[in-house]
Amino acid sequence: MREQLKIASKHDYIRIQQFLQKAGISTAGVEEHIHQFVIMENEEGELLATVGFEKEGVDGILRSLVVSPSLMQSDILLLFKSIVQLAQKHGVKQLYLLTNKASSLHFFQMMNFQQTSYSALPELLKEHSYLKKLPNPQDVYVMFYAAS
Repeated sequence: MREQLKIASKHDYIRIQQFLQKAGISTAGVEEHIHQFVIMENEEGELLATVGFEKEGVDGILRSLVVSPSLMQSDILLLFKSIVQLAQKHGVKQLYLLTNKASSLHFFQMMNFQQTSYSALPELLKEHSYLKKLPNPQDVYVMFYAAS
């Protein structure tokens, strides 16, 4: 099986929306930020993974990471490298992610993300609608990548 990475376009929106909904992930804001998403698909065009980011000033926050269980770790690494490069092209200097899974911290550290605290998040990101919906934002793990 040969996977293909690409930057999402408006033509991919419906597929991304359905993929995220199937995984129980919010699709709010996806359409407005569609060009800030990277998708991975197989030869048949089936969506296997997606990740995006939203930019606030020079900071960005990863969102909507959904990965098919059939993907190998090397595929996920490529997905991450692609979204970091895309964020850099959009002028992002620091890229943040939030996770509630301690088991994923090691993987993100392999991707050169470093753990920090919620209080260390830039104020613009703390005001982001995604973060405002979190019931207990202090209970999530916060990591960042210096993209510059």
